[in-house]
Amino acid sequence: TAQNFLREFGDFFAEFLEPAIHTLLYYRGVYPAEMFERRRKYNVPVRQSRHKDLNNYIAGAIEGVKVWMEKGVLEKVVLSIEEQNTGRCIERFVWEVDLDLAHGGPRDSGPCAQVQTEAGNVSELEDAMRQMLLKISVVDSMLPPQPRKDLTFNVYLHTSENRYSVADDWEVVDERQQQRAADPPSIVPIKSVRVGRPGHVAAPSRDACSAVVQLYARAG
Repeated sequence: TAQNFLREFGDFFAEFLEPAIHTLLYYRGVYPAEMFERRRKYNVPVRQSRHKDLNNYIAGAIEGVKVWMEKGVLEKVVLSIEEQNTGRCIERFVWEVDLDLAHGGPRDSGPCAQVQTEAGNVSELEDAMRQMLLKISVVDSMLPPQPRKDLTFNVYLHTSENRYSVADDWEVVDERQQQRAADPPSIVPIKSVRVGRPGHVAAPSRDACSAVVQLYARAG
């Protein structure tokens, strides 16, 4: 069913997203390099923070991603790098999620393919996430240098609905509150991947559920 697809894809996307956020924080110099340790995910070198509070914050955001994805309303995950003193966003990384549910709704009982029903499809999913992690590992060569040292970050989730409540520590934020950059934003595409029906990740059939995830960087 579509619900199964959303649940399983949400789990898989969240598993990828956590090391992706840590690695971007490392490469963009939000925290000192010695604060991170080397790890591997999908056989790609990634970074992991050693700071417990930071790790808990990111893990909490990832849990929110899974909840919103299962509801079928997640549209974007935004890693916003901000000036510590002013809160002004100077750079953001956006994962834009385009869900195509074969029969229109997240709780439909139609014949959507489950994400992990075949081992071959898991391999294709891992390959898609590996490609995105590889792009993240060279993101510094695609973007201007980040000279600032007084940086912090926030994770924002954009949804198509606002009537759901995930947890008390999630706050509804008007997107316009994030538009604090003085200059018009420039967008740098990083990677786009598609996941869908087992054995047909690149071209799912019309009766299958699928998702396209696009990652891009944006100044401000």
